[in-house]
Amino acid sequence: MRKTAILIAALLMAAPAAAQTGTVDFGGSTYVKKFEGAKKTPDIFVEFGLAPEPIDKWTKLFVFHAQPGAGDDPKRAAANLAKMLKAHDKKAPFRIIENEASGEVIIDFLTSAKDSDTVEFDVFKFARAGSGRGLVAAQFAFRFTLGDVDAGKLRKIRQRAIADMASFDMAAVKKHFATSH
Repeated sequence: MRKTAILIAALLMAAPAAAQTGTVDFGGSTYVKKFEGAKKTPDIFVEFGLAPEPIDKWTKLFVFHAQPGAGDDPKRAAANLAKMLKAHDKKAPFRIIENEASGEVIIDFLTSAKDSDTVEFDVFKFARAGSGRGLVAAQFAFRFTLGDVDAGKLRKIRQRAIADMASFDMAAVKKHFATSH
């Protein structure tokens, strides 16, 4: 009887953690877990998409990242991402925002593939993992076709996404990787 009570208590305590990593609420939308990347790569990730969208045809995506070997400097991680972005797309606009109080850093950017009318807007938020092992990041991505979103609408999407990411609690990302990897 005692073993059964302990097992039930363990299952009840585990259920909220599973629910927290099964969905993510961001920007007024709920994202459901669609894919989890390899656990032995430099960037371990979990992709959350809108329920009706297949993962290979997403328009909005939310991703948890863990980078255990990336050091512990969120500002450097954002700068490295900006450097990779510029190597890929020299004209890609980006902005880095540092929260000195929390140590978290946001980078947002707009990019597209050469000879493509598909554009992607991304916002990343980097934070120390808290476990003493590297960094974690949250990413929001919005993919659209040129002409479908005008400059004014994109400006509003960008402002809201940055504000939503600034207030996004990185504890969910840290907890996911602390309990699942």
